[in-house]
Amino acid sequence: MNYGRYQILKELGRGTMGVVYQAHDPNIERMVALKVLRQDRVLSEDFVRRFLKEAKAIGRLSHPNIVTVFDVGQDRNTIYIAMEYLEGKPLNEIIKESSIGVDQIVELGIQAAETLDHAHKKGIIHRDIKPSNIIITPDGQVKLTDFGIAHIEDQSAAQQTQAGEILGTPVYMSPEQVMSRPVDGRSDLYSLGVILYEIAVGDRPFKGDNLAAIFHSITQDTPAEPCLLNASIPKALSDLILKGIAKAPEERFQSGMEMAGALRSCTAAGRKDTLPQESIPVKKKRTGLFVLSGFIAVFVSAVIAYFSGAGRLKHEDILSALKVASVPEGAQVFVDNSFKGKTPISVKLPFGKYEVKLSLSEYHDWEAQIRIDKEGEIPLNVRMFPIEDATP
Repeated sequence: MNYGRYQILKELGRGTMGVVYQAHDPNIERMVALKVLRQDRVLSEDFVRRFLKEAKAIGRLSHPNIVTVFDVGQDRNTIYIAMEYLEGKPLNEIIKESSIGVDQIVELGIQAAETLDHAHKKGIIHRDIKPSNIIITPDGQVKLTDFGIAHIEDQSAAQQTQAGEILGTPVYMSPEQVMSRPVDGRSDLYSLGVILYEIAVGDRPFKGDNLAAIFHSITQDTPAEPCLLNASIPKALSDLILKGIAKAPEERFQSGMEMAGALRSCTAAGRKDTLPQESIPVKKKRTGLFVLSGFIAVFVSAVIAYFSGAGRLKHEDILSALKVASVPEGAQVFVDNSFKGKTPISVKLPFGKYEVKLSLSEYHDWEAQIRIDKEGEIPLNVRMFPIEDATP
C-alpha cells in the first residue's frame, strides 16, 4: 500500500488523530514515519486543521531535539505528514518499565527545557507536553514530537483557540490550561515539571478518579516534596521540581534556558548523594537510564492472587476481563496503543500493567496506566469530557 510516493512497511502506532506507519521514500532511499489522518477524522474541519497545524509548527522549527517534517500530501481521501523516522522509545514506556536515576533526570530535563526554549523563541507553544510525546533514542537523545495542538504565534492569522477551550492531556495540564486561561511557554515548562516529578518519585503529583477531581488537584493541591518520597533525590533537585510546578506562572521558571541552567547547577549538588546503578546509555553522559523499580499506575485492583501447590499458574497465564464503559458510549478503546473496539467492551488481559486510552470525536481523550492483578471482571467506567467548538 502507498500514500503518495511512500510505500507502507508496517504500522508503528495509532492515536486519536492519526495512524503512524514506517514507510519508505523511494526518491531518496530513506525510511520515514508517515502520519496519516484517520478516515473518521477527515470530515472534521477541526481535526484537519490541527493535523496540518502540526506540520506547520514543526516546519518552523529546526532543532536536533525536535522531530523533522519532510513533506505533507494528500492521497486516498486523506492527508499525511512524512516525518523523521526515529529509533527509540517513548518516555512513558521507559517509565513504565523502569525508573530513572538522578543524573538521567537532570540530563533529560536539560535537553527538554532547552528544546522548549527554542520552540518558544520561534513562537511555538506545544501545549501537550507528556511522556508519550517525548522519544528517547538509543543514545539517550530527547526528541520532542506531536505538535498537533500547538499554539503558533501569528498575528496575521485568526485565533483558533478561544477562551473556554481546553486542550491537552489533563494530568499534565498547567493550572492556566485547566482554567481555560491564555497560556505561554511557562505552561509547557510546568508540564515538564510534572514529568520530572513523576520520574523522580514514581507517581504523578496531581491525581483524581475523574476529570473534575484531577482539575481540582491541579489547581488546589500541594504535592509532597520529591526528596521526602524518594531518598535518592537531592534537596536541590527536589526544590527545582517543585518550582517547576508552582501554581502561579510568575513563580515558575520564566524560560526554558533558565530551567536548564538551574538543572545544571543542581547536578553537582546531587551527585554526591547518587549511588552508582546499572545503566543504559544517555547522550552526553557515560551513565544511563538506571533500571530500578517503580511504576506510574492507576490501580484497578491492589490485591495479587496467589495460588499454592506445584500446579500454580503463572501470572501471564491468568486472564482477567477489563470491562470498559464510557459516558457517552462508543468511545474507541486502545490498550498499549492497540485498538480493541468501542465501548462498552470487555477486553481479556493477563496480569500486568497497561496504557489504556479512550478516544471519542468532540471529546477529550481519557488515558491512564492500569495495573491488573486480580482474576475476574475488572470494571472501568469513564466519563468523557466534551471539547468546546472553538472554530472561528
